[in-house]
Amino acid sequence: YINNSKAVREAMCFLMDPQLGKKVCYVQFPQRFDGIDRHDRYANRNTVFFDINMKGLDGIQGPVYVGTGCVFRRQALYGYEPPKGPKRPKMVSCDCCPCFGRRKKLPKYTKHGVNGESAVQEFDDDKEILMSQMNFEKKFGQSAIFVTSTLMIEGGVPPSSSPAALLKEAIHVISC
Repeated sequence: YINNSKAVREAMCFLMDPQLGKKVCYVQFPQRFDGIDRHDRYANRNTVFFDINMKGLDGIQGPVYVGTGCVFRRQALYGYEPPKGPKRPKMVSCDCCPCFGRRKKLPKYTKHGVNGESAVQEFDDDKEILMSQMNFEKKFGQSAIFVTSTLMIEGGVPPSSSPAALLKEAIHVISC
């Protein structure tokens, strides 16, 4: 909950800053309460931060957020960018109007042919998956179940996981 109509725009200024934006995990705005007695020393006028010790979460991606008035970077929450939508078809125009130009792409020819090209593509895909897995292990630790759960778009845990295995992994992650 944010009670400032311009807060999202102001948060975007921090998150999209060219120099420091990639290092920002979240932007938090203080709560403002109207009608509070200024002479009441116990009134909570601008306090949003709480002193909480959350075991196992303090070293993963920086400080833990607790409170309201906050805008998060998606990658800080999920570890990956949002899924890409379907690609729109490119406009194809004829050469009858010089202002449009030629948009049709010519087919690309390679030395390897069809079989070699598919093998190279499969190798590149496997390499990309392995590098992605290694990046997630750097961020989230060596727990394979936890890394797999971060890759699931809808969230949750893998269906093959048993409660006993999940408890064992949680203890392993906390103990690191």
